[in-house]
Amino acid sequence: MAQTSTIKAALEISEAIRNENLEGKTRVPSTDTHLRTWASTYNRSEEEIRAILEQLKEAHYIFLIRTVAPDPNLFVYGEDAFIYADFSIINEVKKFAEDQLEKLYEATQYKRKSAFQITRELFPKVKDYNNTPLGRQINICVMLDEYSRLVNASSFEFTDQWRRTKIQDIFKDDNSSSKDMAATFQTTKEEIQNVSPDPTNPEKPKERQDPQWQKITQSFPIDFLLKIHFKKYEFDVIKKMIQLGRVKEEKYLKQIRDTLQIMEKNMDHDRILKIYKEEITDLRRYSQAKLNMLRQGILK
Repeated sequence: MAQTSTIKAALEISEAIRNENLEGKTRVPSTDTHLRTWASTYNRSEEEIRAILEQLKEAHYIFLIRTVAPDPNLFVYGEDAFIYADFSIINEVKKFAEDQLEKLYEATQYKRKSAFQITRELFPKVKDYNNTPLGRQINICVMLDEYSRLVNASSFEFTDQWRRTKIQDIFKDDNSSSKDMAATFQTTKEEIQNVSPDPTNPEKPKERQDPQWQKITQSFPIDFLLKIHFKKYEFDVIKKMIQLGRVKEEKYLKQIRDTLQIMEKNMDHDRILKIYKEEITDLRRYSQAKLNMLRQGILK
């Protein structure tokens, strides 16, 4: 199995953590549950994956939570959990984790208390609960609360621009990773915006076989590129990707439409999304129209 570049592995792992936080059964992946899987997926040792996770932490893509403290006397290895460094995701996972803590406490202590009361009571003696489900959950809840305040107080350091600059600096001496980084964050947008239109249809840019685009999609799946553009609110870029025929499969058009529908539902709670209301609505209608044409056999 060929080994992917470090930056590609890092970005995909960060996205996997984000997806697990939003949709996973336990919401918080850990070294105990995911380390071996990532090592196998990216053909790397567990130590190499740990190093990548530390790099993602340094670049503010993720936070690490020490859920189990190592104890050589009891042959207990340390365990870390991971959370994507986004304010809304942290708070959503925090609510889930606090609910789990309350249920776990009731099941083990036979009485009900709020998550706040439980952490206030047990966190000072959390070492007594090391390597137990209750101890893990206490650590997760306490640290999520800390990270929520940290991101809120230093929001600039958790923007895409800050992360991008930081991770480029971390991997600046890795040639293969630098190329992949450039392809992901720069080439896609520049190539799309500079393509000349098809003279037979001035409203539709000419579709062509682009070696650079093919190279990009060999390194990064289209759904991954779409997620990056959505996170950066680059709705114009996504529309041009559709116009150029670079995004034309039904599953990707549905991904775009469904993501935009979710954004429209969240506008009342997200001031940034309100700024892009017209672009979101326009792109959602455009992607739906393309889906309709595809299903009617008008598009191939």
